[in-house]
Amino acid sequence: MQTGQLDLDTDINRYLTTWKLPANETWQPTVTLRQLLSHTAGITVPWFYGYHHDQNIPTLVQILAGEKPANTPGIRVNILPGTRFRYSGGGYCVLQQLLCDVRQQPFPELLRDLVLDPLGMAHSTYEQPLPAKYWDNASSGHRASGKPLAGGWHTMPEMAAAGLWTTATELARFSIDLQLALAGQTDRLLSPEIVRILLSPEVRRDATNLMGLGVWLEGSGRTRRFGHPGDNEGFTSRWTALHEGGMGAVIMTNSDVGGDLIEDVLYDIAQAYGWPEIEHLPLAAPLITASMVNYVGTYQSRSGITCTILQMNDKLYLQMLSQPLILLTAISETVYILQSLEGEVIFLMNVEGIVRGLLLRQDGSELEASKVG
Repeated sequence: MQTGQLDLDTDINRYLTTWKLPANETWQPTVTLRQLLSHTAGITVPWFYGYHHDQNIPTLVQILAGEKPANTPGIRVNILPGTRFRYSGGGYCVLQQLLCDVRQQPFPELLRDLVLDPLGMAHSTYEQPLPAKYWDNASSGHRASGKPLAGGWHTMPEMAAAGLWTTATELARFSIDLQLALAGQTDRLLSPEIVRILLSPEVRRDATNLMGLGVWLEGSGRTRRFGHPGDNEGFTSRWTALHEGGMGAVIMTNSDVGGDLIEDVLYDIAQAYGWPEIEHLPLAAPLITASMVNYVGTYQSRSGITCTILQMNDKLYLQMLSQPLILLTAISETVYILQSLEGEVIFLMNVEGIVRGLLLRQDGSELEASKVG
């Protein structure tokens, strides 16, 4: 965009060469970069689980197409583009492929050239799997119980959506550069004009918050701020920066349940540094929707094992093999942790966004069950 190679409102299929956004039967959706960046493209797959170290890692094209060994369905349009906000990591996989096609570079090399090196982010990388030279400095993720994630972390070939390894200091450096550009004091990474476009509201995320191009927009007046939450298996983080005054924070935890700690630390930072109109800054609204009711029902595996998903008092529960109910704790729209046990339930969707089954993952193994009835 800034170099003139891309236009925010051009059909992305004009830029894509390795893979094209597919048609829905005879209807070919038109999707733009603006829609991809603002999560309004109507594209499927909200979140990515990643891959254990001993699993086969799919290529980006296999992920886009939903072909094995990808563990998510193919990325498609299933609601009218431009009509509403719906978080989609799948849209950022499309963006990743588009940038690679236009620049003719691998994604980690491209981001090193365009962002990381210009900002001196020497300890950050998009390389997946994480190269061994970084292992000694890499944090291991942890489950809700406190048990380390098997293998320490997952490999995330969905790099644009979930593949950045960085430090709080270096992500803060990126944040400061955006603040300086917004104030007209630098154009090292992006011009002030582009940053103002980036931070302009595109769509309403919920009743009180807006979405820019890739960033959450919150607050008003002197409390206006931008940033983004981060959630991968075993990790939770939050980045927020005020439009004015050069204040902000990057908080990273290596736990599935770091959200409460992040909220408390963010509030303490706001108090200690005199942020304007101090408020108890909440985490961005979780990526959970009323669609959880669609998960309710009976599921059966090929071997005949049956389980039931129940909803009571706005919570989901798993019942299986005459065991007592197990509370499910959401960490994304489709991924739930088994409370008090090691494992997770991942709800599987078809290209129309209809729940077709679930995966029960425990201790490195998985059980797939199809929804019945």
